[in-house]
Amino acid sequence: MRKLYFAVTVLLTAAVVLQLYLAAVGVFSNPEDELFAWHGMNGRVVLPILALLTIVVAALARAGKRTIWLSVLPFALLILQTLIFVVGGMIFGLGPDDHANPPLGATLFIALHGVNGAAILLTSGWLAVRARRLVREPVPKGTTTAEAAAESATEPTPVDAEVAR
Repeated sequence: MRKLYFAVTVLLTAAVVLQLYLAAVGVFSNPEDELFAWHGMNGRVVLPILALLTIVVAALARAGKRTIWLSVLPFALLILQTLIFVVGGMIFGLGPDDHANPPLGATLFIALHGVNGAAILLTSGWLAVRARRLVREPVPKGTTTAEAAAESATEPTPVDAEVAR
């Protein structure tokens, strides 16, 4: 199950990288081609599904409390992505089709969408690294997966121990 968790976190990270690529394709394409719709579709369908799957598989893999809660973070940040547009629209009175001449404050606020996207990329990449570590971590003989997970949830990982120094 830990290998599946690793695979899902890698897929999530790859989908986030694809999301950034699709944003650039949309911005640098002819608006009549409507290529920006691919960015919207990936962000509204693929990423939330993978983020939810990451949470479920982390719990099933018994990845430890900290890792399971960290797996919730990409999904929470995806919700924030939408809230940035909703709150920005409410504050500045903008609708989905108001692209021409928005106020500077609206532009600066909505630009947080890109910063939050970077946070999603960093978080998903961090989870992939943690999941890889879980796959490589040997399970002691005579212990069940649940016991090993409980043990790893309470003991610091080698990376955590280095940070504490």
